[in-house]
Amino acid sequence: MRQKVLWFLPISMLLLLFCKPEPPKVVLHNACSGYTKLRKISFPTEHTKTLLDSLGLPDSLGEPDRSATYQIDTRICIHPKDKRRLKALDSIFPQAEIVEGEERGVIHIWSGINALSFDSVPFSRRVLILNGTGKPGLARDVAYRFTVRFGLASLEPQTADADTFSKTVLYCPSKDVHLAKRLINYLRTGKVEVRTNLVDMILVLGADMLNPTTKAKHSRGISIVVKKPLFTLFVYKNGTMIEKYPVALGKNKGDKQKVGDNRTPLGDFTITSIEDSHDWEHDFGDGKGPIKDAYGPWFLRLSTLASETKSGKQWKGIAIHGTHDEASIGTRASEGCVRMHNADVDSLKRMVRVGTTVRIEE
Repeated sequence: MRQKVLWFLPISMLLLLFCKPEPPKVVLHNACSGYTKLRKISFPTEHTKTLLDSLGLPDSLGEPDRSATYQIDTRICIHPKDKRRLKALDSIFPQAEIVEGEERGVIHIWSGINALSFDSVPFSRRVLILNGTGKPGLARDVAYRFTVRFGLASLEPQTADADTFSKTVLYCPSKDVHLAKRLINYLRTGKVEVRTNLVDMILVLGADMLNPTTKAKHSRGISIVVKKPLFTLFVYKNGTMIEKYPVALGKNKGDKQKVGDNRTPLGDFTITSIEDSHDWEHDFGDGKGPIKDAYGPWFLRLSTLASETKSGKQWKGIAIHGTHDEASIGTRASEGCVRMHNADVDSLKRMVRVGTTVRIEE
């Protein structure tokens, strides 16, 4: 009897050996090929391949996801009976979304930006801005403002799927939450979401960026409205008008369309700098030569980016400032700027700050 048992034992072990299921095959798909191209990252990274090999999971490279070249999150498509393998995959693909697949023995991993590893690459933090609004130039303008206002370097702005991104979201690593909240507060719309393993911050501009109601709802403190037909600048605090000043506008009527047309641009702007202009001169091209104190005591420079002007064109040198010719206030007299009495611009300067919103409207 004992001999029969000993004889049967090797046969059982052989059966178990041959019947033991092989580990599922892992197929990696690049769902952030646009980002890896921008960052010049090979896919998959050597770190990811090493980790998969250490788990004994055979891996292969599948077709990239052409419909989502900037996908933030990672998706794992797996058959329910293969889910015991998920614990091992958690260490490589944090925060992955689990989707039940139909093919047993094959795990499809659609790698988003949060699946990439930068352990061996000296990357400096940047922000990638994806324009999901359909408005040309918006992402580039936001990138420019982030650089000027916060000193934050930007990757080349890209276009996102306008149907996918309806809300503005800033994805960031946990260490950058404080800065991310400042950026969103500056935009006056959107929310912050933390993602593990990100190095760069990823800002998706949604349709809410184009909604003036949303922007107004987020406005706090002092704001300015210039009503061109009234030649008047109104100052509001928390939505209540607290002051108004007479102004001079561009020599010609209508919205600015080209450089040198002497029109004041329409749009929703912000003050980007407050500059002491006491000693500035300007030649108005009228044969009188450079005029001293042409801009009065203060020059409140406006952003006037393409995303902010009604014309969709970017302008330079537009500001609210004082004047050497106070008799011109209340008339069409400037080259496009908003002129004020010197005492008035001095008073206004005490109320505003960099970032104060300025709307110029007909």
